[in-house]
Amino acid sequence: MRSTLVIVRAGDTSLHEDWLAGDDARDWDLLVSYFGDDPQRFRRDDVRRLDAKGPKWPALHALVTEMAEEIGAYDYVWLPDDDLACDKKTINRFFELCRAHDLELAQPALSPDSHLGHAITLRNRSFQLRFTNFVEIMAPCFSARFLRRCAPSFGENLSGWGLDYLWPSWATDANRVAIVDAAVIRHTRPVGGPNYQALTARGLTARDELLQLVAKYGIRAATRFVTGGITVDGRGLSSSDHSHPTLVAEVIAGYLPELGDNAPELLRLIEPNLSLLPPAIWTPEQYQAAPAPSP
Repeated sequence: MRSTLVIVRAGDTSLHEDWLAGDDARDWDLLVSYFGDDPQRFRRDDVRRLDAKGPKWPALHALVTEMAEEIGAYDYVWLPDDDLACDKKTINRFFELCRAHDLELAQPALSPDSHLGHAITLRNRSFQLRFTNFVEIMAPCFSARFLRRCAPSFGENLSGWGLDYLWPSWATDANRVAIVDAAVIRHTRPVGGPNYQALTARGLTARDELLQLVAKYGIRAATRFVTGGITVDGRGLSSSDHSHPTLVAEVIAGYLPELGDNAPELLRLIEPNLSLLPPAIWTPEQYQAAPAPSP
């Protein structure tokens, strides 16, 4: 048994076999929760396969409840979708940074050629990691203690929408929720799939479930913003102290290589942070003059 665990809800087209390729040593175990119909699919000696039908989050709720003691023995548990392209080295690095910064909730950043559901998850070149108020349900990673706190919520709805706003509200510290830019993965398929079809059959949408969940817990689907970060050269920056203007400048500079031609999207990403700054320190127009980092 290794100290970290990956649990993937896998269909027949799952990409998780690519995560195991290469000569790098693997410091994480892999549990495949399979929802297909092939009795031989994904059978191999170094992977554990369990069978379970149904949408991702209700199925994971049942799995982590039934295996609570075993899963709770790991330091970290990552729950990625099966359409994420990555490799063993990237996953190793991701867990390494989660552990180094004592994160409770995290996700790898997404590559520029990914299908993006939330722009804040796009890799930022200025940072090793960004502390945020949001981690997407597509690829959340939990510390063992925080998983025990969050696991009961996995069964709240079919789509999982709203969980990515709920979990950060339970974190003990804003600097323990992060998007890890030093570990980049690629989302290969557009948002959608069987979960949404099941919702439609019930006369619901994912947004309906989001609104129901945030109303139940008395939270709101807050604007996503960067609360701080660790830059590639190791500087710690925060939105709550004198380093906030530098944080904004680094966020802008790190996104310019990907979003420089898309000024409205860049402005939308940084606007929540800009709104916390006095106009005398920074104005939205200044993002155009921010220097881009070296590739």
